[in-house]
Amino acid sequence: MFPILNCTENNTDLHLNISAENCELFAESSAFVKWLKTFAYSVILLVSLFGNLAVILIVRRNERMRTTTNLLIANMAASDLLISVFAVPRELTETFAGKRRWLIGGLMGLISCKLVYLFQDISTAVSIQSLVVIAFDRYRGVVYPFHPPLITSKVCKAIIPIIWIIAIGLHSTYFYTVRLVVQDNKSYCTFSWAPKFEDRKTQERYFIIISITLIFLPLCVILMLYTRIILELKKRNSVNGGVSELRRQRQREDIAIVKKIITIVFLFIVCITPVTIIALLFYFEWDWTFPCGIDKLTVAAKYIFYSNASLNPCVYFILNKKYRQGLKDLTKCLHSAREHCNEHATMDLLTKKNLIELTRL
Repeated sequence: MFPILNCTENNTDLHLNISAENCELFAESSAFVKWLKTFAYSVILLVSLFGNLAVILIVRRNERMRTTTNLLIANMAASDLLISVFAVPRELTETFAGKRRWLIGGLMGLISCKLVYLFQDISTAVSIQSLVVIAFDRYRGVVYPFHPPLITSKVCKAIIPIIWIIAIGLHSTYFYTVRLVVQDNKSYCTFSWAPKFEDRKTQERYFIIISITLIFLPLCVILMLYTRIILELKKRNSVNGGVSELRRQRQREDIAIVKKIITIVFLFIVCITPVTIIALLFYFEWDWTFPCGIDKLTVAAKYIFYSNASLNPCVYFILNKKYRQGLKDLTKCLHSAREHCNEHATMDLLTKKNLIELTRL
């Protein structure tokens, strides 16, 4: 996510008046709007938390599910959890405590301030890189089905840490730019490039690098690969008459997987487009200031972006029978464990009662 969308003003000055607003439309929201926003973000929090945890557990528990694609999907689910754990609680805190407010002070406040923004924003980088690797794996499997796979499960397990290292490296500027500012005995977590990188050109270059590296270039690669995959599948479908049943089954599985991944890519593009447009306008059209009333559009854009973390697990369960079955098995397992715990609790209670009666005798 672009760091500019975490701000409501150009905060290159570390000692700016954070609470100052330039127009009436930036006034505090009513209680109804605050509770509505709380409800909306709580839905994202709950669906993302339980959905992505379920995806990770399903892949981990079922050895047959540990394919390259599913391992990378589990990796995306882990990155989406960062949105649930860090971004959503921060948004809810700002809703009631005020913009940029930070409830922890001192050294722990500074560390948590930097880490929260770092972890919530590397989620995008991890997701897009995972989608690129999935696209290459699907391309190899569909276009060259008789060639040995380049990205095996073992190779994938080595790629996943590299994905996270690259994501952290691209956002390493946060260790410098994210600051904890104390004003009127209140702590604020804000961004500032001063004093070393206060030049606007430096910040604009960083924005361009992040945009090209994490959005435009990966999406171009993904779209090209899936276009080639779709053309190949259509070609095979047209000559399906002389193909064995085993090959037809493999083709149906490829189509199902491609549909699922294309849906995920489509949702990613839809969710990231509003924040990308706003960031582009902020840097290159609005002269680094938000027009009056645009804060409402920014809030909506951020919500759409964060909602991607809750939509992905829904896609997995709706479009994939194995994930649905895995969810059923996981639910049964949790239900059985709960009954087992209740049985133990009942036995412990009976044992305590028997001991009490024996002591009375």
